[in-house]
Amino acid sequence: MKHIVASILISCSFFTYCQNENIVKTIDDLTAKWDKQAEELGTYAGMKYYCTSQVYKDKTIGLLDKIHHYDTLLYQIVSEKYADSNDKEAEETLAEILTVETKYTTPNFKSFLEEECLKFEEVGEDYDRNSKKYFKEIEKLEKELSSYVKNITERIDLIDEHIHHLKLD
Repeated sequence: MKHIVASILISCSFFTYCQNENIVKTIDDLTAKWDKQAEELGTYAGMKYYCTSQVYKDKTIGLLDKIHHYDTLLYQIVSEKYADSNDKEAEETLAEILTVETKYTTPNFKSFLEEECLKFEEVGEDYDRNSKKYFKEIEKLEKELSSYVKNITERIDLIDEHIHHLKLD
C-alpha cells in the first residue's frame, strides 16, 4: 500500500512539473509569435492588412485569445504556488497578468482596432493620397497603433520574462 501511495504522489508531482514546464514553453512560443505579429501590426501597412483581411484579423485575434487563455492558467498556477509566500517575482508576475487580463482584453483590443480601421478608411476617403495632410494623418494613425501594440507587447514580454525567474516545478 505504501508503494502505491508513493507512486501516486510521484506521478502527481511529475504531472504538475510537466504541466508547469509545458505552460512555460507554450508561453515562450506564444510570446515569440506575438512579438512577430506585433512588429507587423504596429505599422500602417500592418494596420491596413488587419483592416482589409479577415484571415489576418482572425489570426491576430486567435493568437491574442490563446495568450489570454494561457495567462489565465499561469495566473492560477502562480497564485496557488505562491499563495502563502511573499515572493516578489510572483507578485510582479500576477500584477502583469492582471494588467493584460483587464486593460488589454481581446474585446478591448478589437474595439481599439475597429476604431483605428474606421479612421484608416476615413483617411483613405477624405484626403488626396499625395498630400501632406494625408501623410500626416497616416503618421498619426501609425503612432497611435504602434503605441497601443507596444504596450501590449511589453506586458506579454514581461510575463514571459517573469516566469523564467519563478520556480513553477
